[in-house]
Amino acid sequence: MAAETNTIKAMSDAGIRFLVSARVPGGGRDLNLSANEVELYLKDPNGTVAARFGASTNEYLEWVASDGDVQCAATTTSGHRCKNFISGGGQMEMDDWKKAHGGYCAVHGGEGAPHKK
Repeated sequence: MAAETNTIKAMSDAGIRFLVSARVPGGGRDLNLSANEVELYLKDPNGTVAARFGASTNEYLEWVASDGDVQCAATTTSGHRCKNFISGGGQMEMDDWKKAHGGYCAVHGGEGAPHKK
């Protein structure tokens, strides 16, 4: 990989920028990669993008798959996980999405519940 590393560094030094389109809830987002990130991206695109969002690869993939929505963490009386989403809207940014995990829908006492003000 030394030749590739030297080529990537030379390109970066010449002002060439490296742009990738990353999957995010609702579509895609362009990310500029540093010269150091290019080789990492080629080996592990999801892991590199996840790191840029401050997440693990699994968190990143779940965030994209859920379209930025967070499912209620409550267990119903039948023993199944509640299928409702928590209040706060969909397509949350990663930081908000991570903070919302483990939250509850309005039915189970989360934001918007009748007793909440």
